[in-house]
Amino acid sequence: MLSLFQRLLLGGLLLLALVTGLSFLVRGTFVSLSALAQEQKAIDHAVSGLAAAQASLAREQILVERSLLHLADPQGITSHSTNPAATPQESEIRDQGERAEDRLLNARIALADLRSTPGADSGAPIEIDREIAQHHRVLLRLHHTPPTAEARTLSARELEPIDEALSSHLRTMLDRRAALLNDLALRRETLSARLIGACAASILTALCILVGMLFFTMQPLRAAARTARRMGQGDLQQRIVWSRSDELGTLATEFNRLAIRLRDLRETESGRREMELQLSDAVVQSIFEPVIVTDGRGQLLRVNNAARELLGAAASDRMALTSTPGGAQILGAIQTAITLQRTVNSEADSAMAPMRIGEAQKNFRLRTTPMRDNEGHLLGAVTVLEDVTELQALDRFKSGFLAVASQKLRDPLEKLRLAIHALGRGYAGDLRPLQADVLEGARTEAEHLDDLMADLFAVAELDSGRRSLRLEPLRPIDVLREAQSNVRAAAADRGISIEVEAYADLQRVEADRRALRSIFENLLSNAIRNTPSGGYIRLAATESKRVVHFRIEDTGRGIEPERLNMIFGRFTSGSSEGTGLGLALVRRLVESQGGQISVVSQLGTGTTFTFTLPVATNIALRHPVEAG
Repeated sequence: MLSLFQRLLLGGLLLLALVTGLSFLVRGTFVSLSALAQEQKAIDHAVSGLAAAQASLAREQILVERSLLHLADPQGITSHSTNPAATPQESEIRDQGERAEDRLLNARIALADLRSTPGADSGAPIEIDREIAQHHRVLLRLHHTPPTAEARTLSARELEPIDEALSSHLRTMLDRRAALLNDLALRRETLSARLIGACAASILTALCILVGMLFFTMQPLRAAARTARRMGQGDLQQRIVWSRSDELGTLATEFNRLAIRLRDLRETESGRREMELQLSDAVVQSIFEPVIVTDGRGQLLRVNNAARELLGAAASDRMALTSTPGGAQILGAIQTAITLQRTVNSEADSAMAPMRIGEAQKNFRLRTTPMRDNEGHLLGAVTVLEDVTELQALDRFKSGFLAVASQKLRDPLEKLRLAIHALGRGYAGDLRPLQADVLEGARTEAEHLDDLMADLFAVAELDSGRRSLRLEPLRPIDVLREAQSNVRAAAADRGISIEVEAYADLQRVEADRRALRSIFENLLSNAIRNTPSGGYIRLAATESKRVVHFRIEDTGRGIEPERLNMIFGRFTSGSSEGTGLGLALVRRLVESQGGQISVVSQLGTGTTFTFTLPVATNIALRHPVEAG
């Protein structure tokens, strides 16, 4: 009995033999058809050659007979004029004779090709060498004998048997051509019928082979697949039956052995799983912060003791949780994490859940993470509630302190700068060199302190909400050119070139002009400060969906990798020249306008800041360039 592999191999060999035989048959058929076409072409060439030769010879006879009429007088007396120029048809007769000579030679070549074609001429071979020789004598007489009536009469008499011979040969060739065409048509029909029959038989044979292969190979495989599916569904009493020791027999034996092992393991797996569940439940219960575990549909599976104390009866009831203060935010974060399959971990207000514990109002930050198995399939979500009430109070105190400090220090600082300016201008008398150096240092530190106060005041305005944004549609190209113009002089002093790369017809952005000016001033001042002489800064803007991407790229020294994740925090400047608040202010300004900011940097190569702003939706006009 053949094995499964041997059955497949036998079926494949049969199909290969069938395709090979059909290929040779098709090739032989096309070769035969090509030979038939060659035969037809050869006899058609011979017929056309004889026809052309006869027509040319007939034309020559006509011209010779017309010359006789010209040479004879009305009384039948022959003209003795020997001047060729006196006879107007002489050049035409000679040219026609030469053309007839060429046609006869071409006809002889065509007849020779016909004789060399296998099977093309089944009758006696046709020779026209004698006619060619006779015509050659006539042509010599036309060239070398004076055009007398006697000479033209002799030429006309000699041309008649040549014409009759060519006519006879042409009739013979036409008869042979008709017979050959009938034979060729019959042979073509026979070959076509044979090819069609062979193709039909091959198709039927191939179908029979395929059906046999499918029946003798797929039937046992499908039976084995059905049994394996039942095993996978938990029926471990099923066995795959295959008596032969081939590949399928080996597979059936291993499946049966695996089913026995799974049945043995299942008896002890339930106890082990119970221990693992108890251990995982103990881990969840021991966590200090409230923890909520849900399945892939958002249904509550498990909550720890801290969550029960916080939520009370709503900890085990989804409907009760919906009406609990902060419950809507918790369920929304869980749904977002499950739907988008990503972690929800943000400090935004939408991710804050307000809760009331006794008389105290507390805020909890939600951190919801999807749970997946080893293969990446979604199992559910874990939500952790972190009490950030004290952190928010501390942040509000810090923001208030910054607002008060920046406001109270601004007036004394302004008076100090005026005093330093007056001393520097010599209003209080001339200064010695040492005094001038000390005063210059004090002026530099006062300017640095003024920058710090300005940043502190701007951050305090944003934190307190006193700074309102006036959003208006702005052209990205105008924003970039204005930023370039503001820092062109400072960049030129350091030998740095500034380029603008943006299309003029980009959609307008909905932004605050003053906020954009602050964003570009901070980013460009950092770029100029960290870019060496000979470098460049590129300002670019591109459009993507409903946002515009602004990019500030420099060729400076770059940022250390360990500082990239905290570069937008407050007082995290890596340079002694900055205030440490510029990038924090930039991030707040970008986010307050509905955008996002990111940075990519590599030491020794440069830094690229990218931020987005939404496209203006209340304006339909485009740049005049679009209108053509």
